[in-house]
Order: sequence, then C-alpha cells, then structure tokens
Amino acid sequence: MSTDSVEAEAAADMCCASCGTAQVDDIKLKKCDACDLVHYCSDECQQVHRSQHEHLCKERAASLRDEILFRQNESSHHGDCPICCLPLPINDKQPMLSTCCSKMICDGCEYANFLRQCEENLYLQQTCLFCRQPPPKTDEEADKNYTKRIAANDPVAMRQIGNMRYRDGKYDSAFEYWSKAAQLDDAMAHFDLSLLYEKGEGVEEDEKKKMYHLEEAAIAGHPDARCNLGCYEVIDERFDRAVKHLIIAANLGHYKATRALKVCYAEGQVSKEEFATALRAHQAAVDATKNSVEAETAADIYCASCGTAQVDDIKLTKCDACDLVHYCSNNCEQDHLPHHKARCKERAAELRDEILFRQPESTHYGDCPICCLPLPIDTDKSYLTGCCSKLICNGCYHANAVRELEQKCPFCRHRFPKTDEESDKNLMKRVAASDPVAMRQLGGKRQNEGDYDSSFEYFSKAARLGNIDAHLHLSVMYEEGKGVGKDEKMQMYHLEEAAIAGHPRARFFLGSFELKSKRHDRAVKHWIIAAKLGLDGSIRVLKQCYKGGLVSKEEFAAALRAHQAAVDATKSPQREEAAKALG
Repeated sequence: MSTDSVEAEAAADMCCASCGTAQVDDIKLKKCDACDLVHYCSDECQQVHRSQHEHLCKERAASLRDEILFRQNESSHHGDCPICCLPLPINDKQPMLSTCCSKMICDGCEYANFLRQCEENLYLQQTCLFCRQPPPKTDEEADKNYTKRIAANDPVAMRQIGNMRYRDGKYDSAFEYWSKAAQLDDAMAHFDLSLLYEKGEGVEEDEKKKMYHLEEAAIAGHPDARCNLGCYEVIDERFDRAVKHLIIAANLGHYKATRALKVCYAEGQVSKEEFATALRAHQAAVDATKNSVEAETAADIYCASCGTAQVDDIKLTKCDACDLVHYCSNNCEQDHLPHHKARCKERAAELRDEILFRQPESTHYGDCPICCLPLPIDTDKSYLTGCCSKLICNGCYHANAVRELEQKCPFCRHRFPKTDEESDKNLMKRVAASDPVAMRQLGGKRQNEGDYDSSFEYFSKAARLGNIDAHLHLSVMYEEGKGVGKDEKMQMYHLEEAAIAGHPRARFFLGSFELKSKRHDRAVKHWIIAAKLGLDGSIRVLKQCYKGGLVSKEEFAAALRAHQAAVDATKSPQREEAAKALG
C-alpha cells in the first residue's frame, strides 16, 4: 500500500499518521501545520513520520501558498478613504497622509474640507479631517506625532520613520523600523524590505527573503509588488504564473500591468477574452477612485490662503506653475507656499510632461517656402540663404539655378553674395535686424573660431527669439562647460525646449538620457516621437527595444509606418533631380 493512500485513510479516520492511534475523548490529535493533510498524537510521532511525509507535505504547502498568493484582492493595500469611503488611488502621491492619526485621506475630501472652512471662516483653524487635531506646523511637530504613533504600535508611523531613515542613508535603522511595521502587517513595509534584501542595503542580499516579502506585499494588495512578481516569473519563463500576477495587478488599477498584458497578448500568452476582461476590470478600478467633489466646486473660486471669494471687484489669479489654486494677492501666495509647494511641483511636472510628450506636427525646419513641402532632416539636402535666412530645399535651389542666368535668391530675389566678405556683411545686417537664424549662424562661426563666450551670447539671444537649433547648441555648451559653467538642469531645459519645438535629434538625445536614468517608458516615448518625425536613428533603437520587449508589436509597426510617411513627404521629382545633379 502506498504512503499517499495510508495518509488518506488516516485523515479520514482521524488517526495518527505514524502510529495509527485514533482520536477519542481523552486523546486529541493535532494537524500538520504546513499542509493540514495528516494528524499526529505527539511530537515524537511527527518526527518519526517526517521522512515519509516530507515530499507530499512540501507539495501541499506550496499548493496552499499558491491558493493564497493568486487570490484576487478586493482592493489595493491603501484601502478606502476614511471620509468618503471611496477606494484610494494607487498613486502614493495623491492621498494625503495625516501624521496625527496615520490616516490616508483622498484629495477630494481635503479639497471639500478646505472649501467648507473657507465658507465658515475657519481657514485659520485647520484641523485633521479624521481626528480633528491641528496639523503640525514644523517638521519637529510632525516627528513628535510619529513618535507618539510608534509608541502606540502604529505600523504606518513605523514605516514612515523607516522612509526618513532610508532617505538619510541610515539603512540599518530603516530596516529595523520596516521590519517592525511588516510584523504588524504593513504591506508597504513588506515591499520596502524586499527592495532592501534585493540591493543588500542595511542587510545581506537574500533572494528567498526578498521573494517572501514581495509575496506578502502582493497578498495584501500591493499592485507594484504584484507586478514585480510577474516580471520575476517572466525571467524564470513561468509565463502562466506571470500572467496571473499581471491580471491581478491590472484588476487593482495598475497601469503598467495592462501594458505588460498587452505585450503578452501580442505574443499569444493571454487570450483575447482574458485581456478584455482585465482591461474592463482595470478601468472599473480606476473609475472607482474618482470623486466628483472638485468638479462640482470648480465654479466656486476662493483664495487658497485667506479664503477670499472671487466677485466682480475682486479678481483672483491662478498659480502660474500649476493652475490648481487661486490667490488674491502676492502676499497670500507667499504665505500659502509651504502648504502648496509639493503639490505645485507635482502638477507642474505633469503639465510639463503633457507638453513634452505631445507629438509635433513637423520638424523644427518646417516647410520649404518655395514648394511648401516638408524640409528633410538632413541639412545637406537644404540650402540656407544668407540674404533672408530662409532654408530652401535643394530641389527648389537647383531649379532656380537652372532657370536663372544671374544667380538670385528664389525667395527674396536678392543677388547671391559672390565673396565671403559679402556673406559676412549680409549676416551682420540680419543680426542687426534681430534675425535669430543669423544669430545662431554667427554663434556657430564664433564657436568654430574658439570664442565660446561670444558664441554662448549669440546662441542665447537666438534661443530667446525662438531658434530651435540654438537651444540644442546651448544644451551641448552646458553639458561640456564651454563658454559657461556645466549645468545639467539648464542642459536638460534647452534640450527639452528643442524637442518640444520638433527637433528630432534633441528628442533622440532625451531618449538616451532617460535610458541612462533607467526610465525606459519615457525613453521609448521620445524615440517614437523622433521616429514619427522621420529620424532613422530612432527606428534602429526602437528595433532593439522591440526585441527587448520594451515596445509592443503594434507600437513598433505604427512608428515604422509614421516614419516612412514622414520620409515620403519630403520627396519630390524636383528634389530627386537635384540629388542626381548635385551628387
């Protein structure tokens, strides 16, 4: 008789799996803690039977663990807002964490409370929405609140102190606080501990413990942990388990999980019905977190600092950076800055990204002013006139050269300069007329001569007047520190300005910088935009991204079609004839 059948019979009769002692009134048997399959009358019997039962016990324990692990969570680890009882958004930056009671409150309830206080003239007596305690005014008061909460065994406060210690580089202390919070079932603490075990910060690297804490966080409803588990399963080529994790994360409202599922669907690892169901569940989870309070109260405009309402004789101005709040005076704006600064920066970054990742209609070169066809990216296929600073395609330039006996500009009909002295005179005239193209040309000339200070000055003037190439030149100068001190922020600013205006190479460089920062999703967006503008280099990079799974098949195909359309738009019989004639 096999061991499995013996254990099955013993379980049915409630007998000890080792000695066969039956459970009666005076003899109580206990289950195996790991598998719940068999019973034992004593620890000695359990030890004796261990060698026969160990294999089946491990299998059953793994099966029970998977049942718990792949159970769909009802909500994310954030739970619901304690005021409006709606699910809190997944994004940690949106809900507000109260230091007094460690409650996360949604922005909608915070905003509604602010309006109520304004109406009742209580804006100078702000209190926590949940416990009605006044909010801390300094970091010292906030730390005192956290200390009180830790004394009361509050896992959220422990995790927050752990975050502070981690930011200060005190990894040992962070590990200690996060461990205590994890013991009290804080999902985010489990997730943070998994990262420590992965990086070996404050503790030795340990793959098993990393996966344990990641699984505990996922079981508690942490969508990032769930998505990470899916990625690890993909690395181990256990795609069925990976898909289960990604579907659960998508059902919790995790956007990156839907993108990963899209790739799995394209590769045939997810059925059409499963993918559609996950998308619907994802949208339902996102919609469940939305609140109509802000939409209903948007018409009522108040000063965010003093609560003054906008009426006919009092006009409020929006915050220039974020457009979220209004102020009646500069003094009110300065007073409210400490409360609004974090949210303002976050919203300003969102608005900047909306502008940055908008697809330009064409490159910064625009169209040829003669034939009105898009100019090619390759500057060797265009001609810049020194008389009027117009960029003309080689097709129109060649046609004009064939037609005209006396060489004249096809745009302004001015005679072309015959010597370098005449060219320099024309250039200086255009500079005196505040022509940004001429200023950029003169800046390039000074740069070639080694006069970087003068070059920087001309490039700066051209950039202020809207010349896109000048922005790219300035970003290079800030990177290399020629003519100006090295400044990474200014370098990225000018690079972004050039990319926003349609400079494909600037867009390509931004993608490369994002890749170095390991922000692959942003890098791919930049390269797709550059490819749609007709840049060949972006297509080659996107091909590698497609092989690496960073770009879906549909996105890559759409980028290829748009790239080909952009290249074809720059072609014409005139330009082909000029290419043959000019070599």
